[in-house]
Amino acid sequence: MSWLSLFKIPTSKEVQQGAYNDHRPRKKIRRASLDYSITNLPFDCLVLIFKCLNTKDDRDSFGLTCRQWLDIHNENRVSLWFVYRKQKCLVSPKHPRISPEIFTSVVCKLLVRFQKLQYLSLSKLPKITDFVTLDSHFFGSKIHTLGLGYCTEYSDVEFSLIFSWFPCLRDIDLIHSSITDEGLKALECCPSLQKINLSGCRSITDKGLESLLSHTKLLGGGLEFLSLESHELAEFEVGSINTRAVITISKGCPLLKELILTNCEDVQLEGWDAIGRNCENLERLTVYGCKSLCDQGLQALDNGCNKLSKLCVDNKNNCRRSTLERFKRDKPEVMIYKQNGLDAIDKEYCSLYSRWL
Repeated sequence: MSWLSLFKIPTSKEVQQGAYNDHRPRKKIRRASLDYSITNLPFDCLVLIFKCLNTKDDRDSFGLTCRQWLDIHNENRVSLWFVYRKQKCLVSPKHPRISPEIFTSVVCKLLVRFQKLQYLSLSKLPKITDFVTLDSHFFGSKIHTLGLGYCTEYSDVEFSLIFSWFPCLRDIDLIHSSITDEGLKALECCPSLQKINLSGCRSITDKGLESLLSHTKLLGGGLEFLSLESHELAEFEVGSINTRAVITISKGCPLLKELILTNCEDVQLEGWDAIGRNCENLERLTVYGCKSLCDQGLQALDNGCNKLSKLCVDNKNNCRRSTLERFKRDKPEVMIYKQNGLDAIDKEYCSLYSRWL
């Protein structure tokens, strides 16, 4: 046999007829029986598939396939009724048409079932504290963001009960809720608290803020986000954010990165000066409806707040155009967003305003 025959490439016909033989030893290949059923995919692959599902209907349908897939669905559910809005508040879906008792039972079962929840919103939903179950000690081991906006039927005792379920809270939304200074004291059970929205809370005073800030500073290092709003019908020192409250905030929040003050007409020059001197880490400041913000107050912010990158103002203040222009020259890195077109100094940033909020 010629050595060239060893390199001869067989034709397809020779292979089919079995006429070709290269005289080389062959290893026997054993074909393992493979089950190509999708239910037998490795656990990690199934988890990856679940995380790639984009719609809620697909994720819910995934859990209906079999017990194993239901466990994967439960283990990877991280949010419940959690929706971000442009105003950065948490809003739940439409009020369910079931009795509060049944609704509470459903919520309790879901909180026990989804052990890795991180985001939960109870905003605008029926009260769940009237029919609380014995399973509440299984709640909230992972939940760090809680929405209680527009919950006006809860008492301070009931707020305290809810806070106790979720000791790992870092972010809580209480916008337009009925919480008072006493209810804020209950947040002592949340040592990791960093962000809190108290806008529209009529019963919050500077005393409640002082208690809250002193506690968070002692245990968690202080808040990083705080939103406050004075209500139009606020009485003296009740529901009104005044100079004393702002001074308390500036001294009690050394780590504060974002501060939102809305309709805080009682904040005088001393308050703005305190923000400039004490809020060294402040990056974003929103000032709407603060009529007492004047040239000297804006200059106080100009003299401090060296990390400031965004300033949002409207036309309800006493700052002159020349003062805003000087602020912009002194801090060219700061983006100034103006509501209602206060002036034309930063027209290039106006298009970004709606996207940021």
